Amino acid sequence: MILLSDFDCDGASGHSVLKFALRDYFGVPEHRIHSYIGHRLREGYGVSESVTQRILDSAPRPALVITADQGSSDHARIEKLRDHGLTTIVTDHHGVPEQGPPHAAIACVNPVRTDSTFADPYVAGVHVAWLLCCAVRQRLIDCGYLPADAPRLGRLLDLVALGTVADCVDLARSPNNRAVLTRGLALINAPEARPAWRALYAVSRCSGPITAATLGFTFGPIINARGRLDCALGAVDLLMCDDEKEATRLALILVGHNSERKQVQSQMLRRILPLVEQQVMAGCTAITVFDPEGHPGVHGVCAARLVETYGRPAAYFSPKHGSDHVTASLRTVPGFHIRNALAEMVESHPGDFVTWGGHAGAGGVTLKREALNRFTAAFDGAAARALATWTPGPRILTDGELDQRPSLELFRELATLEPFGRQWEWPVFRAEGRILSVRPVGDGTHLKLSMGIGPDRFDAIWFGAVRDGVCPVEVGQAVRVAFELDTNTFRDETRLQLRVRHAAVVA
Repeated sequence: MILLSDFDCDGASGHSVLKFALRDYFGVPEHRIHSYIGHRLREGYGVSESVTQRILDSAPRPALVITADQGSSDHARIEKLRDHGLTTIVTDHHGVPEQGPPHAAIACVNPVRTDSTFADPYVAGVHVAWLLCCAVRQRLIDCGYLPADAPRLGRLLDLVALGTVADCVDLARSPNNRAVLTRGLALINAPEARPAWRALYAVSRCSGPITAATLGFTFGPIINARGRLDCALGAVDLLMCDDEKEATRLALILVGHNSERKQVQSQMLRRILPLVEQQVMAGCTAITVFDPEGHPGVHGVCAARLVETYGRPAAYFSPKHGSDHVTASLRTVPGFHIRNALAEMVESHPGDFVTWGGHAGAGGVTLKREALNRFTAAFDGAAARALATWTPGPRILTDGELDQRPSLELFRELATLEPFGRQWEWPVFRAEGRILSVRPVGDGTHLKLSMGIGPDRFDAIWFGAVRDGVCPVEVGQAVRVAFELDTNTFRDETRLQLRVRHAAVVA
């Protein structure tokens, strides 16, 4: 049995779900389960040629390959596996090519297939893998291989919750996503939660209950960091660890990788800022940058930061390790569908693309180096057509001004709407106030503030406020602020604080 997954958080959690189900629920001996995850730098996205060859060189045969969070566009490599005696089942949630799913696979379980009868196309890759395991359990019961009262797989929903939040799938249009996230968070916060959660909670110095925001902004980046800089199997080891001391050791390693990722990200963004500013001044609708020293493992977070800062779709390129190709991650703004745009570009310039894929909000490409200028023009043209009525620039959407004083009681009332996530964000409010005190905290990029709003004084935290050493606010300044209600627990006392999303000085 061969498990093959993507190297991000969705892939690592999907990998863990498959392995737990096979080992602990279906009775497959662990020594018969072989794990493979493509190396982001050396092997690239999906069921790549390199990872396929690695499987053929080292895996036993015959064997069954089950993918998690990948494979729908990888027919040629799956065909190669088949021709060498390996049978493949694809579980995925990414877009399927117009010619259909890979026919060399004996099954392709994907809710976005045009012939899919599953009513929810918004679930994450780990969710698809979990649903497959649930169906297998029922089939094994029907065939007499498991007893009728065999344990259900609900205990794995904590892992499904992690991948669901980290992959930023839709929570507004998907009742399934909200359901698994609600149940998963209950498992994560339970006294008998698996060691990985307790270890991550401790090493990231969390306080209060673990929420969807904790998974998305704290645990998810730590899990993702391993696959950005090294082999992502270390993340799977943490999620599956059954010893709290060992889980803490593994979590600390991942925290170190995440710190390194932050440093690399900061260096990359500083390096390409002049090029970005040139494109913005030239009126480009989409940003495309090539960083000769860029780290492909950090492309995605850098592209996302560019979208956030400039309000434009962004593609961040750098050289592909060990080849004469260039590779990029793409992120977008509402109204511009990344995968659809890439499909049009591939149709117009098929010889330029080595690999490509994605979904509405994000994508990845590998190009021949000489095609980069054509890509830049085509990407900007596609964005200009799709966003003809869009005024480029950063946006922060708010729910308006509060008609009552911010309070712990209001925070708790809003918290009943949990879980929050993509398309179902925590409410953001706006107000005008004055900066009463300011000091850097953490690594120096975050600010602890005291703000006066009307007659009241509030503590506030502004993460990532300081960029390039520049503090955006000073004591005494009047500001217009967008904020969320938050809490801070210290010495068992929980108090209200504001989480600042943005503040602009009022002239």
